[in-house]
Amino acid sequence: MTKTISAAVNPALANKLLEQATVEKPEEKEVKVLAPSDTHVTLPGGYLTPAGELITAAEVRELTGKDEEAISRASSTGKALITILNRGTVKIGDLPADEALLDQLLSGDRDALLLAILKVTFGTISTLPSYCATCDEVKEVDVDLDADIKVKVMLDHNERVFTVEGKNQEYTVQLPTGRAQKELINNADKTISELNTILLENTIIKIGNAPVVSKQQVQNLGVLDRKKVIEEINKRFVGPQFDDLSVTCPECEGEVRVPINLGAMFRF
Repeated sequence: MTKTISAAVNPALANKLLEQATVEKPEEKEVKVLAPSDTHVTLPGGYLTPAGELITAAEVRELTGKDEEAISRASSTGKALITILNRGTVKIGDLPADEALLDQLLSGDRDALLLAILKVTFGTISTLPSYCATCDEVKEVDVDLDADIKVKVMLDHNERVFTVEGKNQEYTVQLPTGRAQKELINNADKTISELNTILLENTIIKIGNAPVVSKQQVQNLGVLDRKKVIEEINKRFVGPQFDDLSVTCPECEGEVRVPINLGAMFRF
């Protein structure tokens, strides 16, 4: 039987049996059969329709072998996640979830949908390999997707657009949507500064009273103001909070850091 560390909130439960996975024989491992999760999702930000209606209900489905074939053709993890989102999301409210609609959702809502697709496909427990530096061994850590991943909910839908006071002027900013997320994924080979420019171009609506219509406008901003706007976006980001987890190794009592991200949790 494979022994794992549980990363549950209760530390007494978090630090039970663990054993290096590589020392076990494949035939001795126990296959975990996990019950699927609910297909209904509450969006943490919500889709704001052109008529001003806020929709927070959504529906996802379990991925199939046909989906797996499509996902395997993706050229990067980011593009694989977009494929998963587009194929695994059924509805936003009563609206069919086509790619154009999903691109309008906040990035945090898209992450919430991906997390729901993960749970309905594989169950609520995700086993991730993590490294204990003290033992100098790889440990398997069970992450409870319900208990260990917190979700930040937007309390006022007007918060999706906000202002930031810069060094010399004010910026009107919106939270990133699927369009921004896809452009960042499609330019993953760019430098951090270039990616910041893409993010700002897709999130700054106005610089003072001037609407943002070109990349050059955000390239010409001061470094301090660019940094401040990005910090304010990150501070307001709603949806699943993919923070690294920390559990204690019961063998050496050292700290085991568990990197949490959607790419690692999907098992393709």
